Amino acid sequence: MFMRIKNFTFLVLMGLFGLFTTKLYAQTDATIAPEDIKYWIGEGENQVRFIVNWAEPDTALAWGVRFSEESVTIKDVMDKIADVDYRFSYDASGSWLNDLFFNDGVLNLSLVEAMWASYVVNGESSWDTFDVKTLVDGDYIKWGDTHCGTLVDPVNYIYVWEKEVAAVYPLADEAMIDPSEILYWVGQGQNQMVFAVNFADPQDVCFAWGYRFAEGADITVKDVMDDIAASDGRFEYNASEQGWLTDITFVDGDVTYVLEGFNAMYNVNGVASWFTFNEQSVVNNDFVKWGDYNVGTEIAAWTYVWETPVTPVSVYNTSVSENNASLALYPNPATSYTMLEGEMNGSTVTVTDLQGRVIRSFVVDDNEAVRIETEGLQAGLYFVTVSDGASHQTVKLSVK
Repeated sequence: MFMRIKNFTFLVLMGLFGLFTTKLYAQTDATIAPEDIKYWIGEGENQVRFIVNWAEPDTALAWGVRFSEESVTIKDVMDKIADVDYRFSYDASGSWLNDLFFNDGVLNLSLVEAMWASYVVNGESSWDTFDVKTLVDGDYIKWGDTHCGTLVDPVNYIYVWEKEVAAVYPLADEAMIDPSEILYWVGQGQNQMVFAVNFADPQDVCFAWGYRFAEGADITVKDVMDDIAASDGRFEYNASEQGWLTDITFVDGDVTYVLEGFNAMYNVNGVASWFTFNEQSVVNNDFVKWGDYNVGTEIAAWTYVWETPVTPVSVYNTSVSENNASLALYPNPATSYTMLEGEMNGSTVTVTDLQGRVIRSFVVDDNEAVRIETEGLQAGLYFVTVSDGASHQTVKLSVK
């Protein structure tokens, strides 16, 4: 009778353990799809996802890493991330991890006691050290603190972490311009701000104006845009009465730059504004920039920045000749080529884009017309400068 009771008790305990382990195995490791990764590091046809689940607070963050090798170690992946993302770092003693850190100025996360750290590859634990364990295309690796994980396999010491994984946003700095570089100022007063538009069509280019106003004046972004439009005939915008932008256009010669309102948003000092532009106020030293989010970098939820260098617009009014008597370009606009004609003997001819980058440069030995190839250039506005060392002349070139 005793043996029967003992055996029955053993069977009950085993059944309960089976139910317990079945329940644990029902827990699944939280991961993230490759298409949801926002920050990809490295180049190559292979890719892996790297995730860390910190314990205090319980936060899971993910990066993507691309590579061309057949496989990489976990340490390789961590080194690639640490090399380009200053927010992430780790410390190890040989093959043993000591700590993992993430600090973006708001979140300050650490996984500092290696004795509590564990990792899984595709949800499965590995007994290899992180400098030995290899990853292949499509894998994901996750580090976590066992205190905030769920033990799903006591025998093999397998933990999973159920905290929803958030994608780390990439690092990017919004391109700005110092007010001292602005050439076209609108308005009067002791206060000033800079207004810029990053156009996406027909090419990624950013133009900026300066705006002055009286101290204490209640000025909105719309007021700034209205005054610029009244002063500069090249600039125009359309919007609804409710303050929703329809488009911004900038017409310079034969080229029209367009920012469509459907894809447009604006920042004030690099931070997205949630006010309509007829409500958003500006103050002294503000920097306001409109841009198409399709050519911006998302650095936080619905916060984009634009990295295209900012060009002051009035350089195109004051320092570039529209009708230079001694130089001629034809055809202009050009498609595959244009001919430059004028007094050029011994001069250097330079073709630059709106960012000042040199596209073509050569020396002319005589005054014969020269052919400038434009095939393959992006549609937009360029500048052709002829310089003999003592003086220079510049004409606009439009490429279709």
